[in-house]
Amino acid sequence: MTRGIAGGVIALMLAAPFNVAARETAANAHVEAAFTPGDDVAGMITQRIAKARKSVQMQAYLLTDRTIATALIAARRRGLEVEVIGDAAQFEAGGLPWLAALHRAGARTYLNTSNAASHNKIVILDAAMPGATVITGSYNFTQAAQSKNAENVVIISRSPAVTGRFVENFETQRSLSRPWP
Repeated sequence: MTRGIAGGVIALMLAAPFNVAARETAANAHVEAAFTPGDDVAGMITQRIAKARKSVQMQAYLLTDRTIATALIAARRRGLEVEVIGDAAQFEAGGLPWLAALHRAGARTYLNTSNAASHNKIVILDAAMPGATVITGSYNFTQAAQSKNAENVVIISRSPAVTGRFVENFETQRSLSRPWP
């Protein structure tokens, strides 16, 4: 395993076997970790959404960050498939105010009502493509997560097995959700 640090972000290039349910050797996987406050996690997420070429799938407990929501809307306007699953209770409490704008932009929007909390915080970019990326961690998609909270994000790219596991879970969560509105 080699490590490099650039701008406070740790990038890991995995050269040894990486255990996931699919048992993939992750020699070509690229993993980054970032933390708030300090690292520009919102910027990292929006930059990757801006570079997506086919699809963006997001599951969000909270989505109040304007820059991330705007990046999702821009992706949809570029013709990408955009899907967002939100937590139904948080939506009712006002924690997903961007869902309506995303729906108007043509994103497929869902509310998860089947779990006590739909607490996954994931973004899957270009799932069916070789350079697919998964963004996950404790980071809620909010300004507070960026500027006030101690949060983390892990960005995994070029790992079909890891991406596949996240896509499977996303599809399961979508099946447990209802289309919004």
